[in-house]
Amino acid sequence: MDTEIKIATRASPLAIKQCEILINLIPHIKTKIIKIESKGDQVQDRSLHEIGGKGLFVKSLEKTLLENNADIAVHSMKDMEWKQAKGLKIGAVLERGSRKDLLIGKWKSFYDLPKNAKIGTSSVRRKAFLLSKRPDLSISLLRGNVNTRINKFNKGEFDAIILAQAGIQRLNLNIQSIELPEDILLPSAGQGAIAIQYKSENKFIKNTLNNINHKITEYETLAERSFVAHLNGSCSSPIGASARIRDNTVFLQGALSSPNGDYIIKDEISGFYQDAQNIGKVLANSIIKKKKQSFPNE
Repeated sequence: MDTEIKIATRASPLAIKQCEILINLIPHIKTKIIKIESKGDQVQDRSLHEIGGKGLFVKSLEKTLLENNADIAVHSMKDMEWKQAKGLKIGAVLERGSRKDLLIGKWKSFYDLPKNAKIGTSSVRRKAFLLSKRPDLSISLLRGNVNTRINKFNKGEFDAIILAQAGIQRLNLNIQSIELPEDILLPSAGQGAIAIQYKSENKFIKNTLNNINHKITEYETLAERSFVAHLNGSCSSPIGASARIRDNTVFLQGALSSPNGDYIIKDEISGFYQDAQNIGKVLANSIIKKKKQSFPNE
């Protein structure tokens, strides 16, 4: 086929690897990668919620789409905001990798970390959830791409750092680490999934993406993202969500924490998977109700 699809992506090694995953699903189509540097990549000395949130990683790519300089954009689903720019849609969600977080370091378990251990992360979710289990920990800002973060750890700047397992696996990195179970650290909504965005009037792109969409991942992440959206969540909100579909039923866990982990409100729900968006909303309302009952003055 002579048609060439221009793919907008961030320039990090992980973002390029995620592009390659997409390209391998459409081998019959000629593709061209367009690397974009976002504000989220440029500003590394402040946390994301201080400079505008995870949406900063997305907005530069969306601008490229809207200006017709690319046909599709590849995003980490966890960075996607619930409401997209006018005229843009998610055309495909690729099969999910691991949704879990890793504790990078020599430790055999989370509870083996020494008292007052210095942990590197830029995520308010990770900070709050870890402090809820270990309030003695010292959580310090760690920004940059995966390799940059690992290099800082290797220089001895931290006792341990937290990274998404999917990124480590996609980059095929061999590093000493342990999985953090979800009862310690519930994932971010959409973690491990890749979203492909396009301009909604492009029918060729729409049909191409529909053919590679992974339905289970689509509905799992829909439930998670709906939950966060109805909590009015952003990257400044410590929220975790994890949905799994079994036998046409979606099982959704959700949690909301105070910024320093003083409390965590958890709940779970299940229902028919095609009702995923409403299930997320119902769980969010349950969490909101529990919070008002337990902390009426907040």
